[in-house]
Amino acid sequence: MIGFPPRYSTYTTLSHRNTEERLILFWLAAESLEWEVGTATPDSLTAFTPFSLRSWNEQVSIDFSGDEIELFSVSTGVQILDFGRNRQNIIRLLRALHTIDAAISPEELQSATEDRRQFIRPEGETVHLTRSRRVVNGFTQVFKPVKGYFVTPILIVLNALVFLIMTNKWLFPASSGWTPAGDALETVGANYKPLTLFGEPWRLITSGFMHANLFHLFFNMYAVMMCGIYLEPLLGRARFAIVYLFCGIGGALASLWWYDITPSLGASASVFGLFGFILALLFHQFIEPRERKALLVSIGIYLVMNLTSIFFSTNYDHAAHFGGLFSGLLLGLLWLPSLRPSATPQQKTGSIALGLIVSTGIFTAAFFLAPRDVKAYLAKRDQMDQNYLLASGAYTARTNEERMKWLQNYAIYYMDENLRIMDQVDSMRLAPDSKRQNRILRKIYTTQRQLFDWNYKTLAEGKNPYDEQIIRALHELDKLQRQLDE
Repeated sequence: MIGFPPRYSTYTTLSHRNTEERLILFWLAAESLEWEVGTATPDSLTAFTPFSLRSWNEQVSIDFSGDEIELFSVSTGVQILDFGRNRQNIIRLLRALHTIDAAISPEELQSATEDRRQFIRPEGETVHLTRSRRVVNGFTQVFKPVKGYFVTPILIVLNALVFLIMTNKWLFPASSGWTPAGDALETVGANYKPLTLFGEPWRLITSGFMHANLFHLFFNMYAVMMCGIYLEPLLGRARFAIVYLFCGIGGALASLWWYDITPSLGASASVFGLFGFILALLFHQFIEPRERKALLVSIGIYLVMNLTSIFFSTNYDHAAHFGGLFSGLLLGLLWLPSLRPSATPQQKTGSIALGLIVSTGIFTAAFFLAPRDVKAYLAKRDQMDQNYLLASGAYTARTNEERMKWLQNYAIYYMDENLRIMDQVDSMRLAPDSKRQNRILRKIYTTQRQLFDWNYKTLAEGKNPYDEQIIRALHELDKLQRQLDE
């Protein structure tokens, strides 16, 4: 990792021009490249490259406040590599500048200045998320707290430390260096409904610092770093930490509502929440318009690519992703008034308090109103599993006579018993994922009962007229089992 965000910077001089003339010349150069000029102040200019194969909405800024003119081009959104685009942006800008500087007449320069003077704004009037300096200059800088990037590295280190603890073979012998063992996840604090809702609510927080494997940790921490670089300087340490934790809790609660017996873990909910917070800012006239467009395109692509995984994989806790995303959007909308440069202290305090009160109220209601029949449901599932195992004893019978007796007196009976239990389960308050599994289980028990019945008739009649039905039933059971395991 060279640095984030990807950027390129250099210095130049234009000593024969005053500050205002430098501003206008660079303005004209950007326009000649068909870049969108964003913010112009007496000492700076910001422009954005178009979205194309040659450029990807990079932010190009020029600072005239020093003796030398500083130029930098920085990638926006979630770009990891710039493939030299930022450097080429500066080269093209300087070429255009020198061409215009050499050809423009004093009259043309004066006219251009008069046309653009009305669009020059005072310093501090516009909010920018994209940073003018590179916070992460190398791998070690990811973990180093600095001004404007203080809480983010601490969060990254905490997540990494928890992962190291869970994969420590001295503490958890079944763990590997890449993947924590299941008992480690449960012991350290994964979000598991039968535990979280019944005396261990702290798992709503601890699960957000746990990861299933090293790749899971790496990609989540990269996203945390990326969001932290954008948001922490804007929010400050305390508010950024609150957004991270609240979005993690929101995602964990959404997971409790969607899953009964599936543990959930990972910082993905917090990551999606941070992106949701950024989107809330981008949907309003808060960020500089051209930067808002660039960030919307880039972050939008990232979120769409991640959320569309819901159609291709069931290994992700999509409920936590959406819960975190909506938590971030909610906090972003409620805190927006406090982030505006013109906000008064009373507006800031009121907006922050409102966001905390509303979020806490929603989270509290979600926790206490969540379906709580999971323990009785687990007992029913255990009972049905035992019945299924007992019914399968028909396949261990040594003679046809013994098998017929087992099929008639036990196997078919236990499948009927499981279908009766399924009627009881259907009246319980359960999460959507459990209801989906129950529909599959009912089909499995119904199909298995038919299979036992056909096997019995085959043995009783001494013929094989049911071979086709038996083969179809076996294929159906195999398909249903795969669906249940998804």
